[in-house]
Amino acid sequence: MKKSRLIFLILALVSVSQLYASQIKNGFAALNIYDYFKARALFKKAMKHDSVASCYGLSIILSRNDNHFYNIDSSYLYILKAQKLFPFSKPRLRLKWAKFGLDSGSILHMKDTIELRAFKVALGTNSIDGYNHYIHNYPTAWQVQSAVDLRDVIAFTKAEKENTYQAYKNFMDTYLNSTEYADAKKRYEIALFKTLTADHSVNSFIQFIHQYPESPYIGAAQDSVYSLSTIHNLVSEYHNFVRSYPTNPNVTTAWRKLYSIYTMDGKPETFARFHILFPDYPYAQHADTDFVLAQTRFYPVRQNNLWGYIDSLGNQRVRYKYEWADSNFYDGLAAVAMNDKIGFINKRGDLTIPCIYEEADHFRNTISVVKKGSLCGIISTLGQTIVPFEYQEIMNFSEGMAVIEKNNKYGYISLLGEEVVSAQYQDAGDFSEGLAYVQNSNGKYGYIDISGVVVIPCRYDWVGKFKNGLAKIKSNSKFGLINLKGDTVLTCDYDNIGDFSDTIAMVVKNNKVGYIGAHGEIIIPVKYEYAGDLLAGGMFQNGLAKVQLHKKRGFINIEGKVVIQLNYDDVMPFNEGLAPFMQDKKWGYISRKGIPVIHNKYDFAGNFCDSLARVAIKGLYGFIDANGKAIIPLQYDGASDFKKGLAEVMQGHHGCLIDKTGNPIISCQLNSTHLLGNILQVEMNGKMAMFSLITKNYIWQDQGFGK
Repeated sequence: MKKSRLIFLILALVSVSQLYASQIKNGFAALNIYDYFKARALFKKAMKHDSVASCYGLSIILSRNDNHFYNIDSSYLYILKAQKLFPFSKPRLRLKWAKFGLDSGSILHMKDTIELRAFKVALGTNSIDGYNHYIHNYPTAWQVQSAVDLRDVIAFTKAEKENTYQAYKNFMDTYLNSTEYADAKKRYEIALFKTLTADHSVNSFIQFIHQYPESPYIGAAQDSVYSLSTIHNLVSEYHNFVRSYPTNPNVTTAWRKLYSIYTMDGKPETFARFHILFPDYPYAQHADTDFVLAQTRFYPVRQNNLWGYIDSLGNQRVRYKYEWADSNFYDGLAAVAMNDKIGFINKRGDLTIPCIYEEADHFRNTISVVKKGSLCGIISTLGQTIVPFEYQEIMNFSEGMAVIEKNNKYGYISLLGEEVVSAQYQDAGDFSEGLAYVQNSNGKYGYIDISGVVVIPCRYDWVGKFKNGLAKIKSNSKFGLINLKGDTVLTCDYDNIGDFSDTIAMVVKNNKVGYIGAHGEIIIPVKYEYAGDLLAGGMFQNGLAKVQLHKKRGFINIEGKVVIQLNYDDVMPFNEGLAPFMQDKKWGYISRKGIPVIHNKYDFAGNFCDSLARVAIKGLYGFIDANGKAIIPLQYDGASDFKKGLAEVMQGHHGCLIDKTGNPIISCQLNSTHLLGNILQVEMNGKMAMFSLITKNYIWQDQGFGK
């Protein structure tokens, strides 16, 4: 009985096995004729007993898009399951499967095929979700890295399009290993910096520095704090900056700028004041040196045709390297030339303004007019361009305005470099007492104020500058006077008008001379004779004026009274109580009482200076005192007046310096001399030397000097 049961069970199992084998066979047969419904049902029924073949068959059905069972993800799951179970299947089953083309190779091929089809689907969507779906469901596919790369590109492009630091931050947090991470990080830092400092205020940059100390834009933020805090380039701004932001890396630059601006005039008193106002200046030793240099006079010297500078002791301060050097430092700078171009050096010998200019004035009030090419501009002692290079000429400033020439027309600029009055006039003059004369296109003159408004119409043939509220004008070849309002003070009835002196001015009419007061009133009648030299020589000086009548000259006072009789051929102004007079073509001296005190015997007589007067007979010069005594014999071919106890005299083509006793201070073999303070620059036979008037010695000599 037991034996028959066992036999029955075996037969039953064999029957079931054959049944499922038949289902697998019929399933593949149905698949071959595209009967997907039957094939799917048969593979489902055989799944429990033949999972590998069933999964393989179902994977094929689900991978084909020609049936409504198509599902590439499910197909992939079945093929993975078949691949997983295949190694554990029995050899006899593998032999059966081989009949249906099922083996490890076909499973792998099917897996690869599904992965490729799924990747193409992801490519079709070309979206982050599509690629993420592929990456999640096909983690072992070789296309996964491509999907990752493509997904990251789309994500980065999206962040890039949004271009906010939040978008870049989200990208970096989500895609830590992307190749775009580094680029995203850079863009994040830029966007973060720009967004948080969008108002470009000092506070926003300060907050950024505190919140993001590791940002690569900390330096830019600190630079912005510096530039915004010192936007007007003022000393007060730089000082506030160094006190408010002591850890900012621009503090050193700020101190240097503060120092440069404050001491830009190069004056000793300015350096001394700087020490008092800024005791915390970290480079005090540097400032001390500049203070000493500012008090030190430098003198230009040359060697082998190259110029440098020495001090009053003859020590070389600036080495010989320049083609030319100015005689003095102005506002702490001296003009020098290299390669036929002009620049400026300081007393340290530093070329602070490069040699790039064709012409340059010395600095006045920390600015200089320079020419680059054919056009002029203005620079500061700091080398900054104050006025652009677009003018043919720029004149000196007066009352904060300077005449400019552009396209052969004239206008005005301010000290700030603003073109206050455009170049529109035929001629223009300096400002004086708030007004400047201009000439219009019709050739007529008038006056404008500092805003460029014409306040006195252009109706005159010529005008002069205002002085003490009055200006000379010319109309119909005659001169008159107007005041600052343009009112006529003196009608244009005169042939000429001299300058006011002692509140009185000479007027000329019909070759006669008189004098007027500040209101145009006649103070001294027009009765004296006119001569060309009297327009300047007839001005009142120390209460007296030279006048002429019947070709004889003397002096009148401001009341018009003759105080020195008109008995002389010529007279010169009084100085030190005496005045030269000429009679019978010879010169002597009279007192203020009109009494001759030194006989007229000289061919030339100069004014008394330093208690001595320069006189000449037959071309030989010497010096006399107030008593007419010849203190220095008349033996020189030329001489200058005494000044500070010294006079230059010439013998032949050579000159020397003498004191008031006539003793030579320096050799009388010199070709030329030039006084520079207490140093005399001399030249002899093409060689130069510097002579100290204090020590009475040469402090420097060119090689071969005196030979």
